[in-house]
Amino acid sequence: MSGRSTKTFEPSAQRRFRTERAAARLPALLRSVTGKRGFAAAEIITHWPLIVGERLADCTLPERLKFDRGENQGGTLEVRVEGPLALELQHLEPQIIEKVNSFCGFQATARLKISRGRLPPRKRPRPPLPPLPAEEKAAIDRMVATITDDHLRAALSALGQAIRARALAER
Repeated sequence: MSGRSTKTFEPSAQRRFRTERAAARLPALLRSVTGKRGFAAAEIITHWPLIVGERLADCTLPERLKFDRGENQGGTLEVRVEGPLALELQHLEPQIIEKVNSFCGFQATARLKISRGRLPPRKRPRPPLPPLPAEEKAAIDRMVATITDDHLRAALSALGQAIRARALAER
């Protein structure tokens, strides 16, 4: 006798293991991860410059939106601020709360909790590269002229031009 089991699944057991559509289960899964108003907090953080403007966004960072238990009204938006702008942010609190709530479409926040601290450096877009002189372009095109694949030749030419333009810009 072999050590294998020849047990078959009963129809009721098979029903238990059927896969459900992901779309049907997604809201329940997301609710457990994000909480009742988790998307509002995520939207506030990702769209902070759009909500408060670039000037305030450069020196502030929304950290989280916290709701007290049993509270149906807006939560507390915790904002980190750099330098002496905490006082200005405190004076602008009603306007910031109004902007956040109008962005979310409901009363997401009722108050700000301001803390001082260093902010992570913001990623700034790189300035465009200066135009490459025609003789530099021609030299790069001569280097890749022996490549038979048109797309590869164009990609390598563009890469070479970008590298050369960056090297010229850093001088």
